[in-house]
Amino acid sequence: MTDATVQQSDTSTQQAPRGALAVVLVAAFLVLADTSVVNIAAPVLQADLDASFAETQWVVASYQLAYAALLITGGRLGDLYGHRRLFVAGLLGFVLASTACAFATGPAVLIVARTLQGVTAAMMYPQTLSVIQVVVPPEQRPKAFATFGMVASSATIIGPMIAGVAIQANPLDSSWRLAFLVNVPVGVLGAIAAMRVLPATRSPHARRLDLPGVLTVTAALTCLCLPLIEGHEKGWPWWCFALLGCSVPLFALFALRCSAVHRRTKSALVPPSLWGQRGFTVGLVMYLLAYSGIASFFFYQSLMLQQAFDYSALAVSAIATPFAVGSLGGYYSSAALARHTSGRMAIVTGGLIWSIGVGAAGATALLAGDGLQGWYFLPSFLIAGLGLGLALAPLMGEVLKSVSGADAGSASGTLSTGQQIGAVLGMALIGSAYFAVLGSGDRQHYRLAFAVASFCIAVAAAALAAGVRFLPRTDTPR
Repeated sequence: MTDATVQQSDTSTQQAPRGALAVVLVAAFLVLADTSVVNIAAPVLQADLDASFAETQWVVASYQLAYAALLITGGRLGDLYGHRRLFVAGLLGFVLASTACAFATGPAVLIVARTLQGVTAAMMYPQTLSVIQVVVPPEQRPKAFATFGMVASSATIIGPMIAGVAIQANPLDSSWRLAFLVNVPVGVLGAIAAMRVLPATRSPHARRLDLPGVLTVTAALTCLCLPLIEGHEKGWPWWCFALLGCSVPLFALFALRCSAVHRRTKSALVPPSLWGQRGFTVGLVMYLLAYSGIASFFFYQSLMLQQAFDYSALAVSAIATPFAVGSLGGYYSSAALARHTSGRMAIVTGGLIWSIGVGAAGATALLAGDGLQGWYFLPSFLIAGLGLGLALAPLMGEVLKSVSGADAGSASGTLSTGQQIGAVLGMALIGSAYFAVLGSGDRQHYRLAFAVASFCIAVAAAALAAGVRFLPRTDTPR
């Protein structure tokens, strides 16, 4: 996404790297936690703002859509104009957008504010990896990136807990709004610290921006996701199918745009050479499958428990904790499994365990009846989380093994973008199945809808495991 070789424009890099590392890790935590905070807060904010189900889905998806569309561009802006400058601007923008979220007066305002959060997160987040490359000595970078991974995983645990505690505490009747307001003091202090400890750096080989390409792929994704999210509430009018049809030529236009830009400047968002490499195309599909189920799983589970079974947001976040704990365990166990077998086997094993765990959660919702208790999900959540961590930890490395070295940087950036696109598509596609079954919205229908969503995710996890068979084998040593 950005070049490892960086020009330094001042002497601030002589400062101790720990302060700079702490600043970028805190900022990364904010970005990643905000992807999960809304999953817990969604039922409460839906009732407070009188939002429809489709509008509530957009509160989640708008952040991820903007973040995905601009992630690569954010990295290039940092290369062109300076990583510290983009980091601080993105962080302050994130603070302002979080404030707008907290004071939203209606669902439309909140959706716009969440979109701005995604835009500013995409400006800020790529700079974190560039800063680590600059301030951390080469021999310490593996430890720094391991810490970065731990912070990213922890955000999935702490984010929902922040939302649950904020809603439960409800100071000054702030409810879900406090979950966004906590970003404000942390972000402001982070921006001040960044100006003091981060080096002013930029890449000497920065590639040009491709704004038409960004607009084209954003339009294509919007045409694909908008009808899938809105269709079930609107009764599938003609324009839903028209937009779905428009997404196909827009994606084709994006591919043509990438080819043209690559011929002229070698700065396409996705280099055309990647599409000819089976390892990349298979890997991208695997990423879309993997990340399609993570956010949507907890979003629909939260809706079921809070709206049909009267659980508090804090209780729902506590119920989800075993999943996050299991994913941390799987994340750290994956390396040992890969050493004794292979990274490919770790993905297969993890994907199958993940599928079993999520399928068991769906079966629990079906079989428990209307007397369902939240703690019934704890074993299946722990198993599902363990499988998730085992599968995802080695996924990037295994995919990049089968991509040519010259394209590895572009491939990793595109795959990271694929994570967010997968989350958006999962929210839209699985949401269509969920709300098609929800019907009258009584306990029985909520349980059935969650079970259907869980079984869809279980199929996606099993397909992830099966996808390993189609990755080209390499002789790269583990």
